[in-house]
Amino acid sequence: MVKYGELDKALTTYVSVDTQDTIPVEYYRRVIKAAIKVNNDGKQWDMQQAAAVLLYFAFNDGLLSPSQLTAEGLKALDYAEMFLEVSQTALDLVEEMNRHSA
Repeated sequence: MVKYGELDKALTTYVSVDTQDTIPVEYYRRVIKAAIKVNNDGKQWDMQQAAAVLLYFAFNDGLLSPSQLTAEGLKALDYAEMFLEVSQTALDLVEEMNRHSA
């Protein structure tokens, strides 16, 4: 199960700023809910995958700039993009999350 504190800790390897001040709690909640849904559907997201997806959402919504990412964060963005393209369930979740953030 993905937990907020563990997700935040995993995310810190990808960013060079304090995520508590940058990424709203709602983003964490959405990714945790998405991870639970995906895990219930028989696919497993580990903490690094969930953190990469969270980073992807925050970056694409303009909450983070490239200069705030570490080298690992840039790799995680690429990974998350490919991971989300491969997983139809995840793509459905992205669309749902985009509707909620619009």
